[in-house]
Amino acid sequence: MSTRTEPETEPESATGTGGGKRRRLSAVQRRAAIHAAAQELALTDGLQNVTHRSIAGHLGITHTLVVHHAADMGELRSHACEALLREEFESCAALAARHSSAVRQLSALIDTLSRTGREDHSSVWLDGWSIGRRDPRMAHTIRSAMDTWQEFIAAILAEGASREEFSVDDPQAAAWEFIALLDGLNAHTLVAYGDPADYPARLAAPLAARLSLPTGALTSPSSLTVPATPTTTAPTRPEETP
Repeated sequence: MSTRTEPETEPESATGTGGGKRRRLSAVQRRAAIHAAAQELALTDGLQNVTHRSIAGHLGITHTLVVHHAADMGELRSHACEALLREEFESCAALAARHSSAVRQLSALIDTLSRTGREDHSSVWLDGWSIGRRDPRMAHTIRSAMDTWQEFIAAILAEGASREEFSVDDPQAAAWEFIALLDGLNAHTLVAYGDPADYPARLAAPLAARLSLPTGALTSPSSLTVPATPTTTAPTRPEETP
């Protein structure tokens, strides 16, 4: 029985640009391109539609070449999900770090996370939860991301309470409640449920009440925030021979 190994590159095909041969990709570059394509497709088409064939079509290479470099599609989806959720978290953590008070940190996060235009990243969460019902690796990825957010928000709340900016008896529980509100709002935005103008208040008012703050205390002007949607920094794909 033959055990032929899939070649690192395929025969060159016409590029339509009239140029000469394109540079071949190393195995490391090929895997990076596949992982980048998986993230791009997760944002545009959904995690469940990240397949060997969709990646092949996205990159203009064969299905067998994708399988050769990323045989386990479940692992590839989980990796794409983890990378996108980490990117979103790091963007929000950097936003919060711009402000010294816990109230301003929470206000900036609410303003950013309640905006429309985040639906592609919101859908990654929803897709991950759905896939995670039957895929233990995806479930682990989602739980880890949720733990990261839980610790992040709880730390802000604990710090604010220690500075007497507000009152909270259980930062961990309050953080859980806030994240549950955010998860619900993410689902609503995906189907355009409700008036987007009300979205900030859906997060701000319950949290303000939980912290014994005035109703409008966590409503933040846009000047406090940075752009809502993190920029996906996918590796640049060099000109290549597929």
